[in-house]
Amino acid sequence: MSTATVEAPLESPIESRVHYLNVNYGIRSWLFTTDHKRIALLYLASITFFFFIGGAAAVLIRLHLIEPQGALFEPATYNKLFSMHGIIMVFFFLIPSIPAVLGNFLVPMMIGARDLAFPRLNLLSWYVFMAGGLCVLYAVFSGGVDAGWTFYTPLSTAYSNSHVMSAAIGVFITGFSSILTGLNFVVTIHKMRAPGLTWLRLPLFIWATYATSIIFILGTPVLAIALALVALERAFHVGIFDPALGGDPILFQHLFWFYSHPAVYIMILPSMGVVSELVACFSKKRIFGYSFVAFSSVAIAVISFLVWGHHMCQRPVRVRGSGLLRPELHRGHSFGDQGLQLDGYAL
Repeated sequence: MSTATVEAPLESPIESRVHYLNVNYGIRSWLFTTDHKRIALLYLASITFFFFIGGAAAVLIRLHLIEPQGALFEPATYNKLFSMHGIIMVFFFLIPSIPAVLGNFLVPMMIGARDLAFPRLNLLSWYVFMAGGLCVLYAVFSGGVDAGWTFYTPLSTAYSNSHVMSAAIGVFITGFSSILTGLNFVVTIHKMRAPGLTWLRLPLFIWATYATSIIFILGTPVLAIALALVALERAFHVGIFDPALGGDPILFQHLFWFYSHPAVYIMILPSMGVVSELVACFSKKRIFGYSFVAFSSVAIAVISFLVWGHHMCQRPVRVRGSGLLRPELHRGHSFGDQGLQLDGYAL
C-alpha cells in the first residue's frame, strides 16, 4: 500500500516595503527628487561636507596657536583661515543644519502632510545652497578671504585684497536658500495641517521651526542687502560705507547684526524644539506649560530683531534722544553727568 506524500507549499518571499530610499535608484533620482525626506538627506550630506572643511580650518588654527607667537602660518594666512572657518561654519553649517535637515525631514510627517507645500521650491533651495557654497569654496581655494566672517567695512570694501567679492556673493546666494526654506515651512504649517491639528496641538518642534522660519523670511533679506552693498562699493566705490566718500561704516554693522543676532536663534530655537520633543517622548508626559513654551518661541524670534545693538558694544552710544538702539559717534558732545568723554568721543 503506497502512501501519498503531500509537499508543503513554498512560502512566497516577503516583498520589501517600498520607501523613500528604495523607490528609485541612481544619482538622477536623487538630484531631481521632490521627496522632502530625500532633500533632507541631500542637505545632510552637503552640510556635513562643509562641516569638515570648516573643521579642518579650525584644527589648523589650533595647531598654529600651540605656540604664543604662532607656529605654522604667517599672519595673513592665519586671517584667511580664521575667515574661512567663520564663513563656512556659520552660513553653511550652523544656520542650515537643523532647519534644513530635521525640518525638511520631520515637519510634513509631524503635521500629517504628504510633503511640503512647494516640493520643487524645496529642491531649488538645495541647489541655491550648493551654488552659494561653490562660490565660497572658489574664494577659499583661489586665494582666500581675510575680511573675517562679518565682512566689516571699510576692511572688506577698501583695504582687503583677497576674494571678498566671491565670498560675499556666495553668502548672498545662500541667503535665498534660507528664504525659500522658511517660506515653504510657513505655508506648510499654515495650510497643510491634518484635520483637528489645531495650533495648540502642534508639536513644540513645529512651533520652533515656525519661529525660525519667521527669522529666515524677515532677517535674511537684510543681510543680502548689506552684502550686495559691500560688493557694490568694492566694485564701483560709490561711498555707502566709506567715510572718505561720505559713507558710514557703522551702517553696515547695523545691517549685519540686524540679521546676525536673530541668526543666533536660528541655531538655538530648533535645538530647543528637539529637546522638548525628546523630553516629552521619553518621560511620556506633556511638556509643562506647553502654551507658554510655544508662544515664547515666536516671541523670541520677534524680540530678537530689537536687540542687535549689544553686538556693537565697542561703538559709542548716544545717551539721550537716541531712539531704539542707535549707536552713533558724536565728537565733542557733552551729556552732562550722564556723559563720558573718551578721546573726543561722547559715550
